[in-house]
Amino acid sequence: MPFKFKPYYLFVPLALLLILMSFIPYKHSMNLAIKGAAYSLNFADSLKSFAMLFLLLWILYLFTTRILFSKILIWIHTLTTIGVVFIIIVLFYYFSGSQNPASAGELSFQTGPNLPMLVPFLIWFLLIMQLSYVLNLLLGVIRRLN
Repeated sequence: MPFKFKPYYLFVPLALLLILMSFIPYKHSMNLAIKGAAYSLNFADSLKSFAMLFLLLWILYLFTTRILFSKILIWIHTLTTIGVVFIIIVLFYYFSGSQNPASAGELSFQTGPNLPMLVPFLIWFLLIMQLSYVLNLLLGVIRRLN
């Protein structure tokens, strides 16, 4: 089983699953009202975007796996990326059904924390966690140079 030693192979079946899920018709999108701007995100397009992210990460791992520093960092990056994307998709699906902006709440710290505010925070956390791959790559390059 290649997942035991190469956890980044999990990205491929998950990307295929997300692409297949994106063809299921969803009639609604999630409206994010963030102080001074309003964003409308389509659920199917978001699934395709996450699938492309998974495929991009898989390709990066294929080309750089010999250079990477630690298998533990590979596991941390892979599992946190998959876990955070799963939580984002579940929250996105849960909040995309509410067409009433008052029920979704405005994303503002002035009104206090609410659950829709968690989605942009998780996307930010996902982007920050991608630095673990960069750190792993940089440490591997430094190790090879010495």
